Amino acid sequence: MRFLINLKNAVRNLFRRGQHNVVKILCLTFGLATGSVLIAEVYFEQSYDTFFPGHERTYIINEQILRDGKYKEWPNTSGAIAQAVKRYAPQVEAATRYTGYNVNATFETEDKKEIKANFILADSCFFDVVQTPILQGNAKQILSRPCYCMINRTLAKELGGDVVGKMLKMKNDSVQVIVGGVFEDIPLNSRMEDCKLVTSLSTLGKIWSGFENGSEWWIGNDRYTSLIRLSKSSKIDEIYPQVHKMKMENLPVKDLKKSGTDLNYTFTQLSKAFTDDPSIKKMTWILSLLAFLLLFSAVMNYLLIVIGNMVGRSKEMAIRKCYGAEGRNIHSIIFSEALVHVLISVVFAALLLYACKGTIENLLSAPLSVLLFNKGSWILGTIVVFVLLIGGIVPGFLYSSVPVASAFRGYNNNRHRWKLGLLSIQFITVGFLISLLFVINRQYNMMLNDNPGFQYHDVAVAYVPGITSEQSEKLLTEFSTIPGVEKVSSADNLLTHGQSGNNIYLPNDDREYFNISDLYNVSDNYLSTMGIKILQGRNFTEGADSLKEVMVSQAFVDTMKVLAHWDNNAIGRRIIITEHSHHNSTFTICGVYNNLCMGSLNDPDIRPSVMFYTRKPCSNILIKFHSLTSESMKTLSNKGKSLYPDKETGVYSYATLMSDLYQSQKNFRSGVLIEGLVTFFLALLGLIGYTNDEVNRRHKEIALRKVNGAEVNDIIKIFISDIMRIALPSLVVGAIGAYFVASKWLELFSERISLNLLIFVASVLVVLIFILVTVIANCYRVANSNPVDYLRADN
Repeated sequence: MRFLINLKNAVRNLFRRGQHNVVKILCLTFGLATGSVLIAEVYFEQSYDTFFPGHERTYIINEQILRDGKYKEWPNTSGAIAQAVKRYAPQVEAATRYTGYNVNATFETEDKKEIKANFILADSCFFDVVQTPILQGNAKQILSRPCYCMINRTLAKELGGDVVGKMLKMKNDSVQVIVGGVFEDIPLNSRMEDCKLVTSLSTLGKIWSGFENGSEWWIGNDRYTSLIRLSKSSKIDEIYPQVHKMKMENLPVKDLKKSGTDLNYTFTQLSKAFTDDPSIKKMTWILSLLAFLLLFSAVMNYLLIVIGNMVGRSKEMAIRKCYGAEGRNIHSIIFSEALVHVLISVVFAALLLYACKGTIENLLSAPLSVLLFNKGSWILGTIVVFVLLIGGIVPGFLYSSVPVASAFRGYNNNRHRWKLGLLSIQFITVGFLISLLFVINRQYNMMLNDNPGFQYHDVAVAYVPGITSEQSEKLLTEFSTIPGVEKVSSADNLLTHGQSGNNIYLPNDDREYFNISDLYNVSDNYLSTMGIKILQGRNFTEGADSLKEVMVSQAFVDTMKVLAHWDNNAIGRRIIITEHSHHNSTFTICGVYNNLCMGSLNDPDIRPSVMFYTRKPCSNILIKFHSLTSESMKTLSNKGKSLYPDKETGVYSYATLMSDLYQSQKNFRSGVLIEGLVTFFLALLGLIGYTNDEVNRRHKEIALRKVNGAEVNDIIKIFISDIMRIALPSLVVGAIGAYFVASKWLELFSERISLNLLIFVASVLVVLIFILVTVIANCYRVANSNPVDYLRADN
């Protein structure tokens, strides 16, 4: 009963003068809102691929290849491996393989309705391993039939619910699939990437000719994600002897060794394949640290304000004690206030998250509801309880410990060190986040402005799937007539990501030399359009027969100088390239171009590369402008739509595609910026509260100094020197912490900025300037006031 009365009083006193309750609630609101999002993101990633029963016994098969004396591992295999492991190893109770085909592909229903869906091609055992609930149909039978598919519950609902037997046609393609059943949605934190449609693996041959039996290959076509699930009593180490036997009986081991290659298979627990990645581990502990600092800073700021109120509230508590209040009554009053503050903060934090929903989802690439409302919600609830206990118990202990006599004599000091200690923690956190932000921003700008070996800033990319070579030729011609266009060309692949690989051999030599990044075909003007320099030889003989010629990168020549003892001149040399050299036919090197770095700096493809020539236009049309503008992009799009209105024309800026490679780094930078600003805001609130309390505590001293001739500047200097003694060393400690965290983060990149002292000095100076401005603005009124008013108020 008494506790309910205390709660009512706490609500009534929310706007009570001198208690700064609104500021307390703001501190907790911002801390809980931003901290909860970070913690939810960490849990979301740490629970990757744990959505189905038996995930702890499910393993992904890795292909381990020995090349150039080094073993390299990929989480993909050829098509025959998964089921072969099950046949040879009795410990394996289920196995499957699947391959991705298209992310966000466009399908058309029989009534011309368009839908977009991520989809994969999987064998009939897919749902034996990935045991998400089957809502309709027999998954094993459906995935055994060519051109049949299963769709998820969300897509079925989008199609009207009654979906079995419906035909879906892949837009801009001739492939049609029949819906045979429905499965429960696969969550976003899975390598299946929010898969909405699973097509039978036998459909692959309908999409790509020549792949009819690709899923049964032992060597090559290693595009498959292969999964196995062990029986409950088995360990993964037990199956390696059987896997070795499988390898010796089915793989051309002698031929592989003759070519200097070896092939093995390893196994990684599916739920750890993502979380054990070194880059994910680093980002997880960095995000966890940021969440802790943010929540800790918010709670410390709450305590700082509470302790600052002790000068004003000590007499109130003393009077309560005089009327019989015991320590537990004081604790109840303070805990009730903390409970009201925390509950209001939780509500405001929820409203703030909802208001910023779009921004948060863009930063974290997942719906806010998925992040916050999952099995990890108990963590957020625990944090709220922890904040309540700290905010309710610690202040209650401090208030109940104030002696009655001291309170009536003017309990005025002796919490000064507490306040300075809490303020120091605030400054350390701010120094850490701002210094880290400076490093992240410099690295991000360096990545965006890095020279990958080609020029892309004024290049647009146009892609119109499903058109013939003649139609592409017409499109190229039309694009070249647009005002401002400098050159047009085309290419099979863009340089925004790593490329498929092929292997290099020499004529009359069985040795496999190395794996190259294959750019496949390019057309006329490609090198000049992309600003790629020719270092040796010549370009393809454009418009003529260059089909047996190949251009290679400088890294290709450098590698062959070491492995095959070539000299500097590679022009005219003949090479064999798997996939292209049918019956060991050779290609002649006609030119050498500068090295290209494809993909992002945290996942670069720096292998030697090759490219081939074609007279026909390739799938990606490249348009170089004198100056690329939004109007230019709009003109390209309109031109494509006017020529082929029934096709889906995509027009992109090459620069935008390149910047998208660093979207996660941009999101991380934005996240640290938001956290830094929130923490800085909380620290400034605490600083304002501290200076106000110091003014109240030292008002007689200030008045006496002014009576004795002190100027405004002299009074302000007193507070500045007091703050600087704690702010400067705290910011330095925060900057040192940021140095160690930033050095770990930078290890994720192949090219990185140097961590010089100036970065951290600049960040400390920026924060110090804001602190000085805040102190001066807050103390100026007091320093400029009439000392008589303060002396009169003290009587």
